[in-house]
This record gives sequence, structure tokens and C-alpha cells, in this order.
Amino acid sequence: MPITLPPLSRRQFLARSAAAASALALAPLLRGADVSTVDADRFALLSDIHIAADRAKVSRMANMADNLVKAVAEVTKLSPRPVAGFINGDLAFGTGESGDYATMLELLKPLREAGLPLHVTMGNHDHRARFLAAVPAEQVDKSPVADRVACLVESPRANWFVLDSLMQTNETPGVVGEEQLKWLAGALDAREAKPAIVMVHHNPDLDPTHKALTDTAALLALLTPRKQVKALLFGHTHAWSVKQQDGLHLVNLPAVAYPFQDGYPIGWVDWQLADDGAKLELRCVDPGHKQQGERHELKWR
Repeated sequence: MPITLPPLSRRQFLARSAAAASALALAPLLRGADVSTVDADRFALLSDIHIAADRAKVSRMANMADNLVKAVAEVTKLSPRPVAGFINGDLAFGTGESGDYATMLELLKPLREAGLPLHVTMGNHDHRARFLAAVPAEQVDKSPVADRVACLVESPRANWFVLDSLMQTNETPGVVGEEQLKWLAGALDAREAKPAIVMVHHNPDLDPTHKALTDTAALLALLTPRKQVKALLFGHTHAWSVKQQDGLHLVNLPAVAYPFQDGYPIGWVDWQLADDGAKLELRCVDPGHKQQGERHELKWR
């Protein structure tokens, strides 16, 4: 049951509905749109938005809805606009209530009205059944993995593999799971010729005492030898970092909602693909933050 929230204009909606959400090609995305205003290699990456039903809800001295509104407004003004956006888990504030998702969908409408399809996955503060109930049925496609919100998104320069690491709602650790790992391995092996980017909510961590991805070792053992895999993207820590391990880029996306530590940036990432890598720019909710506009250039192994 992969979820793609399609653009809201009629022509784009009809074009999007004709494409399978489990294997999204760019032609249906661009049909009915002015392609001169769309960059097929540009993506908006958001994570940990933590939206509550009450838009006035404050946590850790931050209003989550206001921060998402600021990020959404900035993305919608981009020119050329990104071809799509990703929201990497923890869509809801605490326990994934129906009202949380209703408010979230309302706050995301400007992006969809601007023509961006949004690919989303689950974090540990989400609830699959309540989220699925909040989304119109025509936006839910059959998942390649039972009981998971996982999908493959194809773009001209890279395949995006979006995983679901929700283990139990409102419990911190996460897991990819044997079945999802099996699907990922098969899907990667069938697409060796194109760079692959893997996205999952929970951060990789080999320390079993940490409340992160509990099957980190299995995931890294799968990704590292498959040289078409260029980057692993994750959230969960409400931190921002860009590192490298065995040639694999590890990108910790910042939270939109709030930081866990004073001084950490909150915001989103402007991601631009090239033939041999990607360029990243951090866009902070607070434009005065010292890391606003921080750039990284990734070179593919």
C-alpha cells in the first residue's frame, strides 16, 4: 500500500492516476504540466513533520504546523519546481490520530496545488490504518510488501526505494523486516544499471541499545555490496548530517517540526540529481540560522 498524494489540478490528477504508484515514471508526472517550469532531477525532501490535529499545538517550544507551513511555502515558490517531494515518516505528532492526518493533508495542499506529487512513508509516530483511512482510496496502490507503505519511484537519473520502518506506533525503535529486505534486494538486483537511493525513517545504528533501526546490520549488508546503491537517506534523530561509509552516502535529513537539541537546524533539503552524484542544500525554517543554505556535493561511488 504505497501512498502517493497526487497533484490536485484535474489534468495532473488524471495523468497521475494513470500511473502505478509502485513504479512511478516521470512522463505521467509531467503530462498536463508546463515542463519548462519543472526540473525532473529536483526533489524536495522533508522528514519528521509531526503534525497534530490542533494547528496551535506546541512541542519543545515549536509550533509544528507553522514550521510546515513555512517549508511548504518555500518549496511552492521554487522555479523551476521540483518534480516531486518525499516526506520521510513521523507525519503525525504522537500516536497517529485521524485528526493529525486530516490537518496534515490540509497543510500539504499548497504543494499539491502547485503540481507536486508527494511520496510518504511511515515513522514510529504514525499509525498505518488511521493514515490509510484518511487518504482517498484511489491514492493507495498495492504495496510490494504486505502491511508496509513501501514503493519504488523511478526518475531519469535514479531509482528511489522508499521503505517503511514502523514497528509499533509511539515506540521509538524501528525495523525494515525480512520481507521488505527481500523485496528490496530483488528490486535492486533487477535494476543494476541505474543509481539507487534508499530512504527509510529510522537511522542506521549498529549499537543494539540505541533506539534506532534494529536490523541495521542486515540493511547495510544488503546495500553495501550493491554498487548501484549510492545513498541511504533517513530521519528520526531530528538532526542534519552528511557522511560516508564504504562509499555509501549517509544523509540524515533534518526535522521540519522541532530540533532535539538547541542549535540544531530544522527545515528541508533541496536535492538535485546529476549523472555522477547529487547536490544538496539545507533550507532552514529560520532563514537566519547559521547553517541556512549549507551545501554538500555527493559523488557516486
